[in-house]
Amino acid sequence: MENKNLENKNSFKKKISSFYNKYLKKSRNRHFESVGDAYKYRPKRWISNLIFALIIVTIFLLFAFDVNFFKGTGRTDWDRFKAIFVGFFKPNFEYMFGFGEYEFSSSVVYQIIVTFAIAFCGTTIGSVLALPFGFLASRKMLGKYAFISELLLIAIRTFPEILLGYVLIKGTGFGAFTAMLVLAIHSIGMIGKLYSEQLDLIEDGPLEALNACGANFTSRLKLGVVPQIAPNFISVILYRLDLNVRTATLLGLCAGDKGGIGYFISSYSENSHWPELGAIMWGVILMVLLVDIISSSIRKKLI
Repeated sequence: MENKNLENKNSFKKKISSFYNKYLKKSRNRHFESVGDAYKYRPKRWISNLIFALIIVTIFLLFAFDVNFFKGTGRTDWDRFKAIFVGFFKPNFEYMFGFGEYEFSSSVVYQIIVTFAIAFCGTTIGSVLALPFGFLASRKMLGKYAFISELLLIAIRTFPEILLGYVLIKGTGFGAFTAMLVLAIHSIGMIGKLYSEQLDLIEDGPLEALNACGANFTSRLKLGVVPQIAPNFISVILYRLDLNVRTATLLGLCAGDKGGIGYFISSYSENSHWPELGAIMWGVILMVLLVDIISSSIRKKLI
């Protein structure tokens, strides 16, 4: 009886081994003759992918119904939407360029210049102040103690710019200075993080060669680190300037009529002055396109 059970057990093992060698092992270790052959024996993951997609759709629907995402779709004011559309394609050119009944100091062109100035000054100040934070947050430069600066950079960039602006106006008041200060502070957190990542990627070869020559810390920094990081640092600054130009258009909401174009977007939209709002939108689009084209061309030359 025991011999018979042992034979049945061995027979079952042989069947399992035969199935594995015939189907599973063959498909895993076989030599694929073509791309089509490899595609034929690819892992069948459509079931797990389908389950994952269903989970994502379910979570989306739960969140959508929880925040009443579909509730406001039936209350769209199509007449106002049509007026906005017409105002966008028939902007007030007198207000855009500052002639007729409008002065240049109140025109879209002037406010766009103010907005760009805020973004440029904020990015410049933030990129300079972020240098020590970037070096202190680099594990290649500071080792295990870099986490202190990392936590500080995370804390700086925790709050969105618009929320930080509403906090700072309590101390500095409405104006372009507040908007510039918001961009500078937030840029420190983001640029400092990117600085540290670029520093962690530098090659050790030049530094080891300078150490072998007996170079001091200043020489190692000047000759071994700066040439490697300078193009990447400039690229990071230009990328942040690109983002800050877009953000600066919103900071007028918390910086008043002296804080750039954002204040006038809010004012004209609330008062239904659609041709004036259309002029502002065209000004913002052209400013962002121009800054993007120039920064992209500079970044390509740095590669």
